[in-house]
Amino acid sequence: MTQMADSLDPHRHTLDLPCHPEHAFAVFTYGLGDWWDPAYTPDPDTFTSIVVEPVVGGGVVLVHGDEAYPFGEVTVWEPGARFSQSFWLAMDLAHPSALDVRFDASNGGCRVRFEHGGWTADNAASRDKFGGWPGLLARYASAAGE
Repeated sequence: MTQMADSLDPHRHTLDLPCHPEHAFAVFTYGLGDWWDPAYTPDPDTFTSIVVEPVVGGGVVLVHGDEAYPFGEVTVWEPGARFSQSFWLAMDLAHPSALDVRFDASNGGCRVRFEHGGWTADNAASRDKFGGWPGLLARYASAAGE
């Protein structure tokens, strides 16, 4: 039973960035397509961008030329403070996980607390596919660090 509980734990990461929370939020959301690794898309060779609609209920969509691949829906939109979305990239749409990212002022910069959770018995088999967050978040930190 403990093993099952462990497999449902969120992926958690904390980053300290030398920028204001508003900038960190903007780079994470509006700039998502700039720092996202194309290898984590349906076709790295045609990857164009990621569009995040800046409103609760808005889509989060991978763009490959003229093709669009929705992979989430915005659930919290608080510019400079918090962004959350449902997340079904490489998962069953009926059983999404969830991203929650918080941006807090810290020591003249920003502390970003990232969590990929929402794991349940219905989607836990997908959890281990998402061990690449440290590399993606390093790309994000580099883009936000200006």
